[in-house]
Amino acid sequence: MLFSHLLFLYVFMPALFLAYFLIKNNTYRRIVLTAFSLLFYAWGEPVAIFLMIGLVLGDYLFGLLIDHVYTAMAKRLWLIAAIAFNLSILGVYKYLGFFTETFNMVFHAQVPVISLTMPIGISFFTFQTMSYVIDVYRDDAKVQKSFFTLLLYVSFFPQLIAGPIVRYKDIEEQLADRHVEVKDFNDGIFRFSVGLAKKVLIADCCGLAVTSLYGLTDVTFVSRWAGALFYTLQLYFDFSGYSDMAIGLGRMFGFRFLENFNYPLISRSATEFWRRWHMSLGTFFRDYVYIPLGGNRHDQQRNILVVWFLTGLWHGASWNFILWGLYYAVLLMWEKSSLLKTFEKMPKPVSFVTSHAYALFVTVFGFAIFYFDTNLLKNLGYLFGFGCTAVTDIFTNSVIFDNLILLLAALFFSVPVIPTLWKKLTQSGKMPYIAERLLKTVAVIGFIAAASIRLVGNSYSAFLYFRF
Repeated sequence: MLFSHLLFLYVFMPALFLAYFLIKNNTYRRIVLTAFSLLFYAWGEPVAIFLMIGLVLGDYLFGLLIDHVYTAMAKRLWLIAAIAFNLSILGVYKYLGFFTETFNMVFHAQVPVISLTMPIGISFFTFQTMSYVIDVYRDDAKVQKSFFTLLLYVSFFPQLIAGPIVRYKDIEEQLADRHVEVKDFNDGIFRFSVGLAKKVLIADCCGLAVTSLYGLTDVTFVSRWAGALFYTLQLYFDFSGYSDMAIGLGRMFGFRFLENFNYPLISRSATEFWRRWHMSLGTFFRDYVYIPLGGNRHDQQRNILVVWFLTGLWHGASWNFILWGLYYAVLLMWEKSSLLKTFEKMPKPVSFVTSHAYALFVTVFGFAIFYFDTNLLKNLGYLFGFGCTAVTDIFTNSVIFDNLILLLAALFFSVPVIPTLWKKLTQSGKMPYIAERLLKTVAVIGFIAAASIRLVGNSYSAFLYFRF
């Protein structure tokens, strides 16, 4: 089931709200949330739901074992067993076929390739269960004695299948007890409607532009770069839209999830971009891989390389994702060693323009690597003019012209103009609270109505990060 689906908007959500808010007892509310979350996942993954429950049960037991034993060695052994348990499940479903094919290619072997259907969201909920066990081991979180509470943490439908990666210690107290004020619910539904508009009105339309540009018979230099730009915008509005919806839904039930995006396209370097893009994944690798390896203290370049190799591999079992991860590893090492210092030495106006242009270029090119999982080198060559039939042509220009308003709107909403103006108005006292609520209510109705109209009769459009 999708957030951007009429069945979810007009059947699932109303039924859940009715069942949840008619009950006042927090224990029964947890049961309602868990039941609806399992139904939400089982709607699209009726078999994989048992895998998810089994994964939660395994980590629930590992948490109890780590908490029960007293010696550091025993705790460490149970932690290693837990990590091996999680990574083996992730490896079998996501990477077994890829590694087998790579082995056959390198060694000219004929090992049978086992093809398994990858459960939606397995990369996200595997990382969540692992973070729980690691935090219990580190004494950063208390062990959860209730299996069903831990199951709610992992299966809670807003963040189950495409993040953000919610760490147990961040919502530990909220799982036990939380209260939903009217303001929380209002803020949550506003945030949800913004995310829905991002997905349906911008991301899906950018996706159609990408399909049109990359479906042209003649390959031109402009069509390749325009396609890469539209794909970057599609991916941003798709994933940040999902995160907005997840955060908004969580807020409506009293949960406060950490932010996952902070206008990454205004960045002035790849380093800054990754502080603003998919922040929950970045902090996961920072806290559980980069810092334990030594962080900035020693072997920083090696640590960056390891983290970004794993980041690329986490996104998918394909060479383009691995290359994409290594691409960012090289950029980050270059920036930390010299490039950022070079920007600092430039006059401010020159540095401002140059750094923004650089960051936008490497981001769009990086997502071109991300996009092309077949004929990668050939398609990247087009971006440098190799093999193109022309710089541009009438068909390329026509697609761009037809989507020009969409492009300008997407670029406008990818920078924080409206949030900045809104913050100034509300904090200065120039806007009465009633006017603020009225404007937000009108926006919610408008966004949901516009998205619903577009969803009627349109084909299925999954979130891009479902594939990871």
